[in-house]
Amino acid sequence: MGSLEMTMMLRARKRLTLSVTPRQREILVGCILGDAYIATLGKIRIEHSIKQRAYVEWKRKELQSLCYPGEPREITHVYRGKRYQSVFFLLRQYFRVWRDIFYQEKKKIFPKDLLLTPLALAIWYMDDGCWTGKKILISTESFLGESMSRLQDVLYRQLHIETIASSNGKLVIRKKSHEIFCNLVSPYIIASMRYKLPNPVTT
Repeated sequence: MGSLEMTMMLRARKRLTLSVTPRQREILVGCILGDAYIATLGKIRIEHSIKQRAYVEWKRKELQSLCYPGEPREITHVYRGKRYQSVFFLLRQYFRVWRDIFYQEKKKIFPKDLLLTPLALAIWYMDDGCWTGKKILISTESFLGESMSRLQDVLYRQLHIETIASSNGKLVIRKKSHEIFCNLVSPYIIASMRYKLPNPVTT
C-alpha cells in the first residue's frame, strides 16, 4: 500500500509559509480523525470538554508553532437546555489543502493510503476511544461505507489490528488484537488519559 502525500510546508500567501514537523503531522492526523475540525478556509479547531483541559494543553504545547498566540480558551455551549463547558484553541489558517484530503462533500472521510502511525492512532483513541471493561472501542460515526472499510483495512495492513464495525457506529478492536493495540498506543497515552487503557494493558 502506498503512503498518502500530505504537504508539510503549508502556504497561505505567496510569501507566508508554515512548516509542520513529522511529529506534528502524526498528532494532527490523530486529531483530525478524532474531534478536530478543519474549516473551509483552512483553520483547524481543537476542542474538548473542560474536564480534558490537561489533554488540550498538551496538544497546544505540541502544536504551538502552528497555533495562533494565546492560551486555550473556555467556551460554553447550550444544547437542548443543558450547558456544556469546553476548552479550545485554533491552528493558523494554512490547512485548506489538508481539508481537501480529509473532507468530501463537507463530510469527514478516511483518506485512501493514509499512513496511520502508533502516535496518530493513540491521539485518535484519546479523542474518540474508550475501554468499557470488556471492549476497546473507537467512535467512528463520521466514517461510513467506503471510509469505514478503508480504515479497517489500514489498521490491519499497517498495524496488524483486527476490528469489527458495529451497527451503532463504533469500531471494536477484536479481543485477539487487544495486546497489539495497547502495546502500540500505550507509550503515547498521556497521564490524564490513561484511564482509557485496560488494566493491565495486555487484557
